[in-house]
Amino acid sequence: MRGKRSESISWTFVGIVALIAALGGTAVGIGMAREDGGGRAGQIIEEVASSFTGGFSICHEGGGYNCVVDGDTIYIEGQKIRILDIDAPETHDYRCPEEKALGDRATRRLHQLVNSGQVTAARAPGERDEDRYGRKLSVVMVDGVSVGNVLVGEGLARPYGGGRRSWC
Repeated sequence: MRGKRSESISWTFVGIVALIAALGGTAVGIGMAREDGGGRAGQIIEEVASSFTGGFSICHEGGGYNCVVDGDTIYIEGQKIRILDIDAPETHDYRCPEEKALGDRATRRLHQLVNSGQVTAARAPGERDEDRYGRKLSVVMVDGVSVGNVLVGEGLARPYGGGRRSWC
């Protein structure tokens, strides 16, 4: 387990890299664009939570260290992260076979995405830090591109509008 000093140093390093990327204009897609016009595109992420490059697995029951739970939740270095502002179909508490099938596709696609480059989870300005289940609410990016935007664009998730809406 890493100490607070090494975590602070690595977070500072990642923050500096993110700032350089943003200032250099290479951080296109960092904001969470939403189809309903309430997007955060172009806003600078204010706090880097974690950054990781390496193999993500599919989580088994009880969580994991670096793994994908479903289409909108991952673990990075043991920290459970809920992707901010998207809703993916359920894979466990689903309401119909179609929701389960789409949820499985979203999970597989998220697994592909997080294994394709540098994964960064960052808190968006003005957002809560955690949801009611204790998951960190973060914008998750791979090589500076929002995975939430990718999943929404591919029809595997939708912008989160509060509450639970049917996928059936």
